[in-house]
Amino acid sequence: MLDPPQSVYYIRSEPAAADGEKAQRLVLTTTSLRNVVLANATDVLYYEVVTPRWERHLTRVSRLDVNTRCFDPVAELVNGQPPAHAPEDGAAGGATGNGGGIGCKKDDGAKWVVALRFHGTGELRAVEDFLHTEKAAGAGRDPNELRAWFRSKDGHKYTWRAHKKRLEELQLTRDDDPDKPLVTFHKEKRYMHVLRMSQHPYLEVHPSALESLDYIVVSFLLMERLRREFGLT
Repeated sequence: MLDPPQSVYYIRSEPAAADGEKAQRLVLTTTSLRNVVLANATDVLYYEVVTPRWERHLTRVSRLDVNTRCFDPVAELVNGQPPAHAPEDGAAGGATGNGGGIGCKKDDGAKWVVALRFHGTGELRAVEDFLHTEKAAGAGRDPNELRAWFRSKDGHKYTWRAHKKRLEELQLTRDDDPDKPLVTFHKEKRYMHVLRMSQHPYLEVHPSALESLDYIVVSFLLMERLRREFGLT
């Protein structure tokens, strides 16, 4: 008897973590960070990331409430062009009156996240006030490694690490156990490395990180954009 067909977003059963708890796998429906769904096999954990074509400067992140079957807002990301990348006035693809900033109508002017706001936290704040990028300089630091940290609502410091020579791994650790990865991002796999995907990208999340999952998902979207920008892909 043939097995029933599975969703293309389903990835084999999650292995048990070291402490016996089952890790959750949030599968990304696409490689886009602007329009994508991240969900586990049962859709109990389900995040939707949407950037409308008519509103390219704004990306909204929402989480599905399994009880009401409605989406609860998680965060808003404001896409724009930081001053260091702003083109000169009159240049091709240039500004629309504000130096190519938040209100820029061109897609190229909305490439970077410049500000964000979590639902219920009030005003927008600069993305650097949430995700703090660490420079590679300093004793014992690997120049091929990119690090960025944030502090979640539980008070802990979480640190993302990406390495130029370990392309399959983007890992998140927490300050109470910095040697134990709580989240690992696995890139997509493609037939012959260039054709359609044979396996979708996914986040492997340890159960102890689920309480901070909203912050983790938003920080992942930011960190993965950074990794791609710095060529660590």
